[in-house]
Amino acid sequence: MPQMRTLGIPAMAYSPIEQGRLFDGEGGRRLAEIARKVGYSPAALALAWVMRDGNTVAIPKAGTVEHMKDNLAALDVELTEDLLAELNAAFPAPAEPVPLETL
Repeated sequence: MPQMRTLGIPAMAYSPIEQGRLFDGEGGRRLAEIARKVGYSPAALALAWVMRDGNTVAIPKAGTVEHMKDNLAALDVELTEDLLAELNAAFPAPAEPVPLETL
């Protein structure tokens, strides 16, 4: 990602919610807590976090009107420094390269 940013190449977040798996486990519980605190759905908060740099295009699924509304709400989320710190702590970057998973 840093090299892509340097070269001005946008990234595509295909299935940024991981077909719902993002909401599972401890990370999912933490995401739900943070989202509840700021008044957005976990999906809207996750999408806003993915697109925060303005150089990442997210392609989330919108199988229902509610999903579409959640996706659209991501554009309204204000990611403060404190909120970003919470999200980064809940979902830390890997220490070394990780192969991309095939969905």
